[in-house]
Amino acid sequence: MKKRDYQSYLLRIWCEADGTLRATLQNPHNGEQYAFADSADLLTYLAEQCEQLIDSATTLPEQHLLL
Repeated sequence: MKKRDYQSYLLRIWCEADGTLRATLQNPHNGEQYAFADSADLLTYLAEQCEQLIDSATTLPEQHLLL
């Protein structure tokens, strides 16, 4: 199976009655859902995913990077 060079998510954000932000991300490829209690947790998760994507892109063969 070919490895995907991207991530995609369905993002849902809402505000609770007490003003607390909540969010979920759903991976459309496998249906996994990730829940976040606040925006800091959401942004931390997304930053980690970006780092992993960058790391995997830098380990690809050069001809792939030219595409």
